[in-house]
Amino acid sequence: MKKLFLMSIIALGLLSCNKKEAVELKFNVEPTKTSYKVNDTVTFKVSGNPDQLIFYSGEEGRQYIYKDRLFAESDEITLEFATHKRYGTAAAQPNTISLFASQKYNGAKTTFSEQDWVDISSAFTFSPFDGAENYTPSGVVNLLQLSNLGLNIDKEKPIYFAFKYQGLSNASTQPRIFINKFDIKTKTKEGKVIPVLTLATGGWSSLKIGNTAVDWIIDGGSNTTRLRNQGAAANAPANESWVMTKGFFLTSVIPDRGVALKNMSTRIGEYNYVFTKAGTYKVTFVASNENVYGGDKVIKELEIVVNP
Repeated sequence: MKKLFLMSIIALGLLSCNKKEAVELKFNVEPTKTSYKVNDTVTFKVSGNPDQLIFYSGEEGRQYIYKDRLFAESDEITLEFATHKRYGTAAAQPNTISLFASQKYNGAKTTFSEQDWVDISSAFTFSPFDGAENYTPSGVVNLLQLSNLGLNIDKEKPIYFAFKYQGLSNASTQPRIFINKFDIKTKTKEGKVIPVLTLATGGWSSLKIGNTAVDWIIDGGSNTTRLRNQGAAANAPANESWVMTKGFFLTSVIPDRGVALKNMSTRIGEYNYVFTKAGTYKVTFVASNENVYGGDKVIKELEIVVNP
């Protein structure tokens, strides 16, 4: 009996010795000063032992309070893109590229019909024929003000956008089309401008109509950097192809993001940052430790004034 009692005490002692706890997080950060000029280097002195450290500058798109925001109501949702067109002539190859929007299309290419789309091309500026690689801005257009073109947006439904390429069969070379910008933004009732969709996040896919041999090329794949259509040579058959965004809600927005400054395998004693616009910024550092035994988090907010 005494032997059993002694073994129990030893076992409890071993468990006590082997018990591990989450390491207490000690973290602090201070700027060398709180007032700067535009393009000055702002230095933050960092101390402590965080495994992870994330920095939010307080600029548009980089505010900690909006890191989980997914939707924003607005009466001003704008689209702007840029195009470049080369080869061929306007007389022989008119209306090579046009822009459409749809809330009837459901993403199924097997049942694709142009009748489900609204042509909104006339609201935008497209590139003229240009031998040099100059991109033409489309202009910034409020999508909620295109009812005169037949686009009456229901914010409760997803929407698609698409560029249509049409190359005619004649003695003129079919033009090449390039698109390097596609930005949809919303302006909140508080006056903040937030990205909704970009060229990189558009989820683009292409569709060839009929027996066309020419298709859109999506450079960069899922992280699109450019859309282009190479067209075809003079006297080639006519070509029609579309390149479309994914379906998305115009009230959905991209959450604000921070910059990861360190992880468990790195160390940091200071961090430098440059603000390029004047203003008062609420800078946020989020330090955290996390392991199988638990976790801890410390959030430090600092006010930085940037003068012109």
